[in-house]
Amino acid sequence: MIKFRIISVFICLAFVFSARADDIVAPETEAAIDRGLKYLADKQLADGTWSGNIGKSSAITSLATMAFLARGHTPGQGPYGEHLNRSIDFILKNQKQNGLLSATNGTMYDHGASTVMLCEVFGMVDDARKTKLEAAIAKAAKAILDAQKVPKGADNIGGWRYQITSNDSDISVTGWQLMALRGAANCGASVPKDALDKGVLYIKNLSSHKREGGGFGYTRGGQPNRARTGTGILSLELLGQHTPEQPHLPEALAGGDYLLKNPFSGDEEFYYYSIYYVSQAANQLGGKYWEGIYPNVRKVTLAKQKPDGSWPEGQGGEQSAGKAYATAMATLALCVPYHYLPLYQK
Repeated sequence: MIKFRIISVFICLAFVFSARADDIVAPETEAAIDRGLKYLADKQLADGTWSGNIGKSSAITSLATMAFLARGHTPGQGPYGEHLNRSIDFILKNQKQNGLLSATNGTMYDHGASTVMLCEVFGMVDDARKTKLEAAIAKAAKAILDAQKVPKGADNIGGWRYQITSNDSDISVTGWQLMALRGAANCGASVPKDALDKGVLYIKNLSSHKREGGGFGYTRGGQPNRARTGTGILSLELLGQHTPEQPHLPEALAGGDYLLKNPFSGDEEFYYYSIYYVSQAANQLGGKYWEGIYPNVRKVTLAKQKPDGSWPEGQGGEQSAGKAYATAMATLALCVPYHYLPLYQK
């Protein structure tokens, strides 16, 4: 079993490092981020959620909350402190008996994103909320671990899919659960190393680094795209085994090469989902990957912002998530240089 805790020194170091990012985030980008956050604040409903085409989504609420955190705003403090508290309370209020964090009969997407958000605010909230968070995160982590144990075929072992009872897996849902388990461990929850290792192995088996492509597929043997590849890289960078001789796994590097060869145009389906993961993945790989990938994400994303601070709805399957989702994801991608989110610290 492994057990970690977010400690004050860690958070302080993250904030000191983030302050230096102010010097490298261009004023144009910073202004766009702040306009996006003002739009989200203005559109938040009284219960802490955002209206959209898919109802009161725990995932969208959590992603929007993390957008504020990524700019350095904290619960209970500053201009958006109460906005954040309302969203946190909404997620806590809607946890199911089985530990699932979902306002409706949602999926493991809702659960993974909401667990990540609760873990990110764990060291920032007041004592009363922290006590609630500790219990909620423990239940949420157990739900993830139980879902991983559901009997699955050989190609799906170690991963997760849409429901707690799913007997198959995919890279997208698995990425969220791995991030959630890492965050839960940081908050003091007991997370078996074996569970993380199985999840990492599942992700590695989705890489096409030994054949043409180099990215990650949705399921084993599937074709890569940017969103899947960003998810695969980030999962391996944060949870894979690294050594001084091999600071990056070959699967992650091959994924980085794939992303360099496939820059964004802005018209992609699942554009916002893709830039969220791709920006974090590029940050983890650093060097030529960061320099070759993030400026493209920034340029294309800034060009899409509307005068009111929002980003337009995505295309295809992403369209139904609405403008709050698009604005949250665009803001999260642009905020990566600040390094304010503890989960993604190297």
